[in-house]
Amino acid sequence: MSKLIDRYFERFRELEYPILIDIAGDRRREVAGTELVPILDRLALLLGQMGIHPADRVIALVDNTLEAALLLLAAMRHGITLCMQPADASPDDVEKAARLVGAKSTVNATGKAVCNTEAWCLDDLPAVEKVPVDVRPGTPLTVTFTSGSTGAPKGIVHAAESFLTCADAFNKQTSITNSDRFLNVMPMYYMAGIFNGILAPLQVGAAVVIDSAFSTGTALKFWRTVAENEVSALWLSPTMLSLATKLDRGDKQLPKAFRRLFVGTGAMLKSDAEAFEATYGLAPLQSYGLSELLYVSVDDAESPCYGTVGRPLEGVEIATGDSGTLAITTPYAFLGYLEDGRIRTPQQPFVTSDIASYDDNRLSILGRSDDVILRGGVNVNPFEAEAHLSPLFDQRSFCLIGLPDAILGQKVILVLEEVQRPQGADILVKAQRLMREKGGRIKIDGVAYVATFPIGPTGKIRRKDLREMIAEETI
Repeated sequence: MSKLIDRYFERFRELEYPILIDIAGDRRREVAGTELVPILDRLALLLGQMGIHPADRVIALVDNTLEAALLLLAAMRHGITLCMQPADASPDDVEKAARLVGAKSTVNATGKAVCNTEAWCLDDLPAVEKVPVDVRPGTPLTVTFTSGSTGAPKGIVHAAESFLTCADAFNKQTSITNSDRFLNVMPMYYMAGIFNGILAPLQVGAAVVIDSAFSTGTALKFWRTVAENEVSALWLSPTMLSLATKLDRGDKQLPKAFRRLFVGTGAMLKSDAEAFEATYGLAPLQSYGLSELLYVSVDDAESPCYGTVGRPLEGVEIATGDSGTLAITTPYAFLGYLEDGRIRTPQQPFVTSDIASYDDNRLSILGRSDDVILRGGVNVNPFEAEAHLSPLFDQRSFCLIGLPDAILGQKVILVLEEVQRPQGADILVKAQRLMREKGGRIKIDGVAYVATFPIGPTGKIRRKDLREMIAEETI
């Protein structure tokens, strides 16, 4: 067996405290470190009885449950490749994923019947443990799909080794230890729910508390959940952090045990980070990563630099071209993209779609090249422009997109998530004035309204989908 995988699981045998804690259901469920490996080997035998064996590719229907975490870990230990899909995936979506991955079977770890598939539960586990096969280094563990925001979705294949070595580097740089306890509210079919919320904390022996995926309901009781479960660290997206802060009806005092708030999957405004620290007395630490490369960088707890995504992890090399396009060389890269059933080995450095600056060993993400708007020969970075506009809209959702224009090439459109109001013209005038004051040559040409923004699993706006939604409208 891969030495990294073997060490990962042997470590648990010495941990007598609860290592996985599920609070998402009607009752609290715990698995101690000493119990974990036998449970995983019993689960592997159950999977074998279902016809799922080492080297198989499997569709895993998952929710934020103990069963989903156990399935992920059993797959790592027994050499099974998982493509995780959400509990609310349609039968057509599941069939499409199975076809793209070449999946042999579907297993349900949601705790309920979905897609005509019954869920397995802990009571189903046989008493006998299956002896693991020799899982060779580089054996595929997960296949996740890109959002498709820049084209057809791509299957991203990772081995356990990339997860475990990247987790080591991240935990070392952020001083995460086995004394920490993480709360996982990231969707567990999503890379942040798989890696950030499960595999990385467990790599150092930190316990993981699994709660329901983040929503308005979890936000209302969020800080109480953190306190009651003695959570010391967690991950949120910027949208999640904003909602948890907005709905906090408490005394704005963080629980004593809580010491690390990591923010990822999207850009956090400098003003939002400063406001959180001023209110709660703790620095939110922005990170940067990609599904293909896992963690790339993270801010420093002792000397945070808001507006950046911190310092690269050990072994990661950063370069920016003349256009500012970010290129990354990393030892934590994926195995490759899955194409026609085969894994295409990636090139390094990995050239991203992000525009970045890199100064004094700190990385700043300025936006995405495919979101940049070319208006009359002037490049408009919507991320920078939105930062200028944020004081005008307070908690209201908005964004800037580019739409084709016969004269300008592209026009800049302010999109608001609300019913169109008579004051729309006034809002546009105020936004245009603010951009003149702060943004120099950036001009906003019109305003559009949508009832609901198309968003991803962590609340990030899917700009490509939004452009398509309003492209036919007259503005």
